[in-house]
Amino acid sequence: MARVAVTRLREGRDIAAVLRGRRQRAGRFAVVHVRTDRAVGPPRIAVVASRRVGTAVSRNRCKRLLREAARGLPWRHGVDVVLIARAGCAVSQLAPVREELAELARSLDALDAA
Repeated sequence: MARVAVTRLREGRDIAAVLRGRRQRAGRFAVVHVRTDRAVGPPRIAVVASRRVGTAVSRNRCKRLLREAARGLPWRHGVDVVLIARAGCAVSQLAPVREELAELARSLDALDAA
């Protein structure tokens, strides 16, 4: 399983395009939105946490956890991913978050098969 360099998805219009794509799966810790129509380039990931998750400390912890969990996965080239944190993420550890994120991404066909 080769690790692919992941870049951050920063532009609001790109994030909005992924959210409009309607390819999503929800879990206890996050909602994963995927867009796979880019043919080339490294995978790009954005992490979002709303105030519903909790205080600023909780939101930032969730974003760090999700970023770290996503960093270790073999994403397909050209995929754009938006991870939306849920409240359960704030009190979780890295291992269950990574496990759930891998399962959700696999169900959306966003990971390399190798």
